[in-house]
Amino acid sequence: MTEASEEVKGAVKYRDTLVWFMLFILSERPMHGYEIIKRIRELTMNQWKPAAGSIYPLLSYMKDVGLIDVANVEENKIKGGKRIIYTLTEKGWQEFRDLIMRKSALYMNFIDFIVKSSIKQLREHGYAQDADALCSQLSQWSKDLSNVLESELECAAKTKAPSK
Repeated sequence: MTEASEEVKGAVKYRDTLVWFMLFILSERPMHGYEIIKRIRELTMNQWKPAAGSIYPLLSYMKDVGLIDVANVEENKIKGGKRIIYTLTEKGWQEFRDLIMRKSALYMNFIDFIVKSSIKQLREHGYAQDADALCSQLSQWSKDLSNVLESELECAAKTKAPSK
């Protein structure tokens, strides 16, 4: 395999990851490009801020393949032009659902690895305080997640309950 084809694979993988991330973000609500950039930055704790030069062409690509559509165009909302609000299409929702179902298993596996192996390795190599801090963070996250899941299951049970 040539180096050039490996670069294409990397570029495609990056694009696919960004598409997934943008579908995830647009599942929250319709947004314009700059809001998407801010949301990515927020979700990654300022570790990743994609450039507008990668977001806007990708939005165009996603529109071309039918994953998103223009929900609204706000004229004169920004200096020099209009603000375009994007929303998921039915195809976008289906792609989001398919991706989240596949990727959730990957992320659960990764968290399982962190809990079962990485914390132990930190302790064994003299980083007990870091292991303790990670345990505390994961414990709080687990409690918060349990509350969310419990609430979602209660909501699901209510919608399945027969009408009176």
